[in-house]
Amino acid sequence: MKKVLIALLLLVIVVVAALFIFITVSWNKDFEAPYPDITASTDSAVIARGAYLVYGPGHCAYCHIPAEKLPLVAKGEHVPLSGGWEMDIPPGTFRAPNITPDPETGIGKLSDAEIARALRYMVKHNNKFMLPVMEFTEMSDADLRAVISFLRTQPPVKNQVPPTEYKLLGKALLALGALKPQGPKVTPPVSVTPDSTAAYGSYIANNLANCLGCHTSR
Repeated sequence: MKKVLIALLLLVIVVVAALFIFITVSWNKDFEAPYPDITASTDSAVIARGAYLVYGPGHCAYCHIPAEKLPLVAKGEHVPLSGGWEMDIPPGTFRAPNITPDPETGIGKLSDAEIARALRYMVKHNNKFMLPVMEFTEMSDADLRAVISFLRTQPPVKNQVPPTEYKLLGKALLALGALKPQGPKVTPPVSVTPDSTAAYGSYIANNLANCLGCHTSR
């Protein structure tokens, strides 16, 4: 009986060690995703729409700023999106990056297509997975262009935000494919006309404001 218990213990140790090695060598995956044909506009109306989305239903400003400045956003101020929000949960410590046009610490060196791909397909410019805290996969092409157009007009702010750090659980979920990029389930609309219809309300709730992401079991 003692030999059997020792053999079982050794088997468990081998299995756990093998799983740990598998996770360690395979979690940091590269992913492929198409680059949307989206380019920033200099049209003032497009930029204004982008500002409305970023500081309104898109909630970008509620994560991409220091936490102590949230009351300013709630009052309607356009606080620079220099990053700072942090969420420490079992899979890892997730941090919202600087998304001002600073070339060293922000998005200044990223192309429009790289930003569009990250928002629509959850794949970063370095081909790594981006946690979908807000899911914009089915945002219209026009609104995606508006958001990027507005981001390009911000004053650059130099603020180095530490990268997201995955804990063992997060690495295991990535290695096993439980965490992975997900693109749109249907073809995103080219544009959606703002109006007072239920259809436009549904678009805002499900494609922009991400009510679906919080008010469901997900």
